[in-house]
Amino acid sequence: MTKVDIKQAQSGIFSDLGKHQWYVHLSRNSASANLDKVKTEISNLVSACESKNINLVVGFGPDLLKDLGAETPDDFQPFTTIKSIDDSGKEAAATQEDLLFWLHSDSKDDIWKAQYDARTALASEMSVARETMAFIYGASLDMTGFIDGTGNPAPEDQPAVAMIPEGEPAAGGSFILAQRWVHDLEGWNKMSVPDQEKAFGRTKADSVELETQEPYSHLSHVAQADQNHSIARRSTPYAFHDGTVGLYFMAFCKSQSPFVEMLNAMYGTDGQVRDKITDFSDPVSGAFYFSPSVSQLSEILGG
Repeated sequence: MTKVDIKQAQSGIFSDLGKHQWYVHLSRNSASANLDKVKTEISNLVSACESKNINLVVGFGPDLLKDLGAETPDDFQPFTTIKSIDDSGKEAAATQEDLLFWLHSDSKDDIWKAQYDARTALASEMSVARETMAFIYGASLDMTGFIDGTGNPAPEDQPAVAMIPEGEPAAGGSFILAQRWVHDLEGWNKMSVPDQEKAFGRTKADSVELETQEPYSHLSHVAQADQNHSIARRSTPYAFHDGTVGLYFMAFCKSQSPFVEMLNAMYGTDGQVRDKITDFSDPVSGAFYFSPSVSQLSEILGG
């Protein structure tokens, strides 16, 4: 039986989502970046979040994790672009970076200050590649109006799904898939509700699975991956001042392969019809990270 210790999970993974989320991706300015400085400032961020009761997840890209001398999970690979094989030109873009900070709390001012101090202190060694501020929309709704995360495992089952079991390399840690999806809400809202439901594979009002699944439905594409290896989703919507809206997709798993399997299914590279959701939403960023256990993170940072 898979055995995990939930106390070893970083605080932000399984805790209740705060009303506000902040995702910050950073990359080293050069190959000679001072890793001791990087470790010090991550430690300072961890302490700052603990003092303000901010939920925090620190994720390391494959290269940085290796360069820090940490025990690495089996076959940890960077994200690579996944392209559909039809003539749509649709793809899941790769934007692999070195470091991810995910902060969430009910207090937007506190998470702003914590991430601002960290990125400012790291500026000599690392630059911010991307950041996204997100929020809870209604009763855990996506901007499309559908309930997000219905297919998640029950809360009590998520640690076994998301954490590497004891006895394996980097036990207690989790693989992360981070993507920012941009929605075409104008196009989506031109569809009738029944057609939207066929695209999702669930009812819009209460997220009940449709008895008959269209081959292009989102549920038909992710269900197989979920059956083989479930993942724990922690996604939230966002809205930019220029009108861009979408979903910031965050998911955790004890292995990396389910993420690749899911995306290959959605883009039809495994022989399926492409997921119709990809007609109305595009992932403009995509990266894999590893969230070490609390114990391993302390070792990495020199604690």
